[in-house]
Amino acid sequence: LSWKGLIFLIVYVCIGAFTVIACCTFLNHGKDYKDDPETFRQELNMFMTGIVNIIIVHMVLVLNSAIVTMPKKGDEPYRSLAIVMRVLSVIVFANTVLGLRVQIEEAEYYDSMKQFP
Repeated sequence: LSWKGLIFLIVYVCIGAFTVIACCTFLNHGKDYKDDPETFRQELNMFMTGIVNIIIVHMVLVLNSAIVTMPKKGDEPYRSLAIVMRVLSVIVFANTVLGLRVQIEEAEYYDSMKQFP
């Protein structure tokens, strides 16, 4: 396993962990959205997207455990797929961090609303 491979492995693990945290935040504050159906639908959509991301990240981790080296230039479709998978992982990581931040900010907002009835 090369340094680049190890870095992307860490990125995949962080994506999975951050997405699980974001989904758990929704489960913890799901009842707070019952008064606003539009917000509930948006949050439910984020939750379902998170579940799909968790499944995809775990599938990528299983794939990376089976194939630990980047395919050579002769194995062209697989090499391109591996490169695109790494590029997309950086984009998904940024999206996951932003989504987690939104979930945490909303959780803090609803927690502060509970303090002042």
